[in-house]
Amino acid sequence: MKFLRAQGHFGVLDGRQLRFEDGLNVLYLPNEGGKTTLTNFLRVMLYGLNTNKRDTKNQLSDKTRFRATDGNPMSGILELEWKGRRIIISRQTGKGHAPMQEFSAHYADTGEECTELTAKDCGRVLTGVSEEGYQSSALLDGQEQSLSAGELGDRMLALSTSGDSAMMYANAISQLDQWRNALRGTGNRGRYAQVEADIAAIDQSVARLDELTQQIADYNAQIPQAEQRIAEAEAEQQQATEDFTLLFVAKREAAEREERQARERVAQLKEQLPPASALADAEHATEDYLEAKKADQAAKAELEEVTNNFQRWKDDIDQTEEDYSHSSRSTSDIHIRGWSMALAVAFGVMAVVSLLGLIPFGPLATYMPYIFSVFAIIALVVTFAGSTQSLDSPPMDFDEERVKLERRRQSAVAREEQTSTQLALASEKFYEKIHAVAPEIEAGDEVHALNYMKNVNEKKRTYLARKREHDELTENYLRILDSTGPQGEARVRMNEAKDATEQARQACNALHEAIAVCRGKSEEIGVREELVSRRGRLEEEKESILWQLDAIRLAKESLMQANAELTGRVSPEINRLAQEYLKVLTAERYTAMQLYTNFEATCRRENSAVEMDRLRLSTGTRDQLYLALRLAVCKVLLDNGGESVPIVLDDPFVNYDDQRVACGMKLLREIARERQVILLTCRRP
Repeated sequence: MKFLRAQGHFGVLDGRQLRFEDGLNVLYLPNEGGKTTLTNFLRVMLYGLNTNKRDTKNQLSDKTRFRATDGNPMSGILELEWKGRRIIISRQTGKGHAPMQEFSAHYADTGEECTELTAKDCGRVLTGVSEEGYQSSALLDGQEQSLSAGELGDRMLALSTSGDSAMMYANAISQLDQWRNALRGTGNRGRYAQVEADIAAIDQSVARLDELTQQIADYNAQIPQAEQRIAEAEAEQQQATEDFTLLFVAKREAAEREERQARERVAQLKEQLPPASALADAEHATEDYLEAKKADQAAKAELEEVTNNFQRWKDDIDQTEEDYSHSSRSTSDIHIRGWSMALAVAFGVMAVVSLLGLIPFGPLATYMPYIFSVFAIIALVVTFAGSTQSLDSPPMDFDEERVKLERRRQSAVAREEQTSTQLALASEKFYEKIHAVAPEIEAGDEVHALNYMKNVNEKKRTYLARKREHDELTENYLRILDSTGPQGEARVRMNEAKDATEQARQACNALHEAIAVCRGKSEEIGVREELVSRRGRLEEEKESILWQLDAIRLAKESLMQANAELTGRVSPEINRLAQEYLKVLTAERYTAMQLYTNFEATCRRENSAVEMDRLRLSTGTRDQLYLALRLAVCKVLLDNGGESVPIVLDDPFVNYDDQRVACGMKLLREIARERQVILLTCRRP
């Protein structure tokens, strides 16, 4: 396999098209120029974008980290050659705005869909390894070589044993354990317990279905009897209705005839009347005209009275004033109260008696003459209270009366003028409205107009009386229809028959509703045959789960045994290739490499017996050792299927000097003879 063309909106890749050739491809890109972005773009195009991963405090998810900087939706196209044919892979952002989730793969020459490649398994089919395995071998990030000595040693340990930095063997064992837990689980969480619970639920549903089926059968058995009762009740109701109709047909016909005659009379009278709106306007205008005329007549009469009597009323005021001016002062009569005078005399007599001692008063005898004397004086004052001398007051305010008299005359004149104006307006409107209903009446013909309105009002009263009569006949007709017979037997019998029919229908409807409810519950539960079939499948799945648990146990045992064999077979091959690559990278300065049983990596120079472990190696040499292991793993892991996988290196020579870079480029050219190599770097040789 080899990459031919890449283009996308992914991070800083703003739609630019990149082409790749056979062998070694060197792309010189500055820092922040898109080297890491392109590396991850190729990975995402093969294995897809994990949209479930969320941003964390220390690391951004791919969908956030590589959001297109040009504002376009995340998308990409990758053209590659696989098994001798060119294939175009496309991943686009779909309608749901999920980035890179719409996948397509088709052959470039024919346009046919490549059914072997799917969105989920595209990378595994093309490379033969999982995404983690691809990242651990074919994708090399120069930043990984900047790890501490301990971390780099752990990476080399993993690469030298299994070729996968994620520990594929441990993952496989973990996956088997997960499968076993998913099948067996603890408590009721496993699939086995779920299957047993589903089987019990299906048994309960089948029993409930059988119960509902029996209920439906019982209800269906009752329906013929209910329908028979409805038929009998309807026949009885029909007979009672016919009897009732025959009993009241004569009254109904007479009432209908009277109502029809009254309706005809009302229609004839209505035809003799002008239109209702015009007649109403004429009536209002007539009322306003008569009221204005009456008010004008009253104002004229008042003005005439004031005009005729004004001088006489004024002379009366003058005469009254002259008479008052000749009157003299007078004194009012003295008013004497008899009862108080009698009390005054009595208290005076008692004062004399007490003073002479004729009546004994005991200890109070000394004070009694004074007490009775005080009471006598008070009674005497009350007797003559209110007797005063005063002057005769004038009978009126003569000037004010003259002003009032003048105001009354002016008010009468103004009122007469106002009523005359209102009468003229009302008269004009009156003749206008009369002419609208009676064009033959001319303006000013008051007698003819008033007589016409009188006749029209008389006809209207007659019409309204006939209409009320018609309404009463209509109500009477309706009462006849709603009334019962003379003794009420026919109506009662008809109503009882109607109620019996309704009850029979309700009973039958209740049966149908009960059947519908049972059927609805049955439909909610499901079809019995499908439930039984599903139960059979669950029983088979239960047996399959037991078989899978045994298979997982055997697989785990086999995997442990195979891992021991694989370690012994693969690890030496990786070590051999890594040693050859290390010779080239170090210009044969280090000609030997050894991984001991404790997975401690050491290097030895040519013609030297001293072994250098990772703690004693320089940073550059450690990076060369790690690069040699990665390239060796890539060849061992990715060349088993006969189809080479391109290697993508992102600045692997970060810590290299010029001599080491030259050695690294030499090794990459040798590897590029067998597979495509894409080198992304910011430094030129």
